[in-house]
Amino acid sequence: MSSDVVQGVNRGWAETPPVNPPLRHAIGEVVERQTWLDKLANPVQNWLLAFFGQPGQPNRKMKDMLNGTWLGHSLHPVLLNGSIAILNLASLVLRLRGKRHAGVALSTTGYVVSLFSAYLGGELVFAKGIGVNHVAWEGGSDDFVAIMDERDLVEGKLTRVDVSGIPAVLLKQGQSIYAIGATCTHLAGPLDEGTVEDGVVQCPWHGSRFCMRDGSVVNGPAVYAAPTFAVRLRNGKVELRRLDHA
Repeated sequence: MSSDVVQGVNRGWAETPPVNPPLRHAIGEVVERQTWLDKLANPVQNWLLAFFGQPGQPNRKMKDMLNGTWLGHSLHPVLLNGSIAILNLASLVLRLRGKRHAGVALSTTGYVVSLFSAYLGGELVFAKGIGVNHVAWEGGSDDFVAIMDERDLVEGKLTRVDVSGIPAVLLKQGQSIYAIGATCTHLAGPLDEGTVEDGVVQCPWHGSRFCMRDGSVVNGPAVYAAPTFAVRLRNGKVELRRLDHA
């Protein structure tokens, strides 16, 4: 008597990662073996953290500027393309001055940097989800949804609720109740587990800060505002309706 055994039937998708294509796997293996990069990256990272400061500190504004927080859009692609453009411009200047070999070497360096950066950027954005708006695909209801009793709200305390499958975080301040999306737009951190001060909630993961009144970004690294909810009270119930959904 025999029986057929089907491999992986009881394994979820999280336990069965996709098989990488050979080229991507080879590139990943090469990068992983460069352990010397860790010795270089760790002190540089610590220096940058100290240089840019913590959320709320004056020098943090420079990091927000480089992240694109003020623009509402990531500046990394622009900064990278700008540096490559400078290399190509320098290459042109060298050629015009008769230094053709130096110009070719510099432009070649620019193209190599461009190709590597494009691959790395694609890996980070498309494979790792870094730099994208992590609430862009959330939907919402066109109608108000009753989510809790008003008496259960605690003054000044962040409260997580579910609005038709969309997580939101509430804050009661005096006679006002504010509600924004509970998922940080930067890397999907839980805002309800963060801290709140003067109507501003700080993500516990990377320190992004959002205004509870309108969802705007006060400090990065987030660049996209948190979605907001209209709030109304009816028959002792708190009702929410998402304002800016697709």
